[in-house]
Amino acid sequence: MKHRRSIELASPGHHAVEIEKETLATLPQWYVLHGRCRICRHETSIDGREIARRYGHDLSLANLAKRLKCQGCGNRSDNLLLLQKLPRD
Repeated sequence: MKHRRSIELASPGHHAVEIEKETLATLPQWYVLHGRCRICRHETSIDGREIARRYGHDLSLANLAKRLKCQGCGNRSDNLLLLQKLPRD
């Protein structure tokens, strides 16, 4: 499922995430954040705890997506915030 701001959300059948309301503090711990550049396709994992320490735990995922900058080419626009659900026992 894709949000109108090009943020890819969890696939149907999984725990849905509302990016406008979901913050780094309320995001379940079994989700891992990744960023992907639309221009050069560079992808990297994002340390949610480090981002929360810098910008506050109340930073919404929508606002985080707006702040993404590619480490490869420096692109700041239209980057993707990806959520990966870790397997749970």
